[in-house]
Amino acid sequence: MGKMRSARLVAPRRWELLEEEIPEPGEGTMLVHLRRTAICGTDKPCWVGLGGDYPLQPGASGHEAMGTVAACPSGRYAEGEQVLLYGFDRPLYQEYCLATDDGGCIRLPADAEPEVVLMSQLFGTVLHAFYKLGNLIGQDVVVIGQGPVGQLFNAALRNLGARRIVGVDPLSHRRELAPRMGATHALAPGDDLRDQVLGITEGELPHMVVEAVGLESTFHLAADLVRHRGTILYFGVPNKEPGRGVMSLNFLRMFGNETRIVTTVGPDPHADYATALQWITEGRIDVRPMITHVLPFERIQQAFEIAFEEPAAHGAVKVVLSFE
Repeated sequence: MGKMRSARLVAPRRWELLEEEIPEPGEGTMLVHLRRTAICGTDKPCWVGLGGDYPLQPGASGHEAMGTVAACPSGRYAEGEQVLLYGFDRPLYQEYCLATDDGGCIRLPADAEPEVVLMSQLFGTVLHAFYKLGNLIGQDVVVIGQGPVGQLFNAALRNLGARRIVGVDPLSHRRELAPRMGATHALAPGDDLRDQVLGITEGELPHMVVEAVGLESTFHLAADLVRHRGTILYFGVPNKEPGRGVMSLNFLRMFGNETRIVTTVGPDPHADYATALQWITEGRIDVRPMITHVLPFERIQQAFEIAFEEPAAHGAVKVVLSFE
């Protein structure tokens, strides 16, 4: 079928551009011509050297992408339909990929802004958490981490009735963005963070703390900020440190505080991504302020450096690659 552009992570922090054969769709699969692929926090372990043996498979990893159906032998999807891809079963840092044709993609509006509707994937993983949390109307919430996930938590919490939404992040540009995405306050971490939170919440610690980073230190911080019988929602994937999620925690403190710990991962695409797409297309949230960079695919090396090495210098929040 010809050649396509692809990229391979040949060593930690080093991408290589190459050409690969365009895959052939077979029974149960279809060929998708990608338009946008977003850099996700779950790409960071591979980037920093925690991805196993290098070089990685061409196109790996990639978890967020949308594109146009190029060929679907079964006819379940029409050529030219726009679709949202999901999952970890295909390389997405390449121009074409195979997807299952049995409902394995979410159909997207034909006239939608590509990078905007692409955020349905990430926002869907955020919305998935809320089925586990119950009523949030009038509650105070701290969101640790104001990267793309934290910003989307701000927006969802605002829509679902949280009273005070306090974003916490060391990077000033992300704190400045937080109110535009729904936060009522934004703070930098520091020795006086607990006192600052108490000042905002009128002397009561928050009902819930969202951990949207994935580090041992931020788990400790969440435990320090949540009220008695409050909830820690641990969203950040804890695979970004050499321990790969094995942590040392002051569990006696959380035990004595009767802390409820909720973890969340693995959304139902057709329930969660479709709902996220609805919220975005209806204008219930505006994801545009958090999409700070849309770069040509050929600049993948620079894109990863902006996203993970120099976000403050570039004002980066969400970085997207374009194949167009």
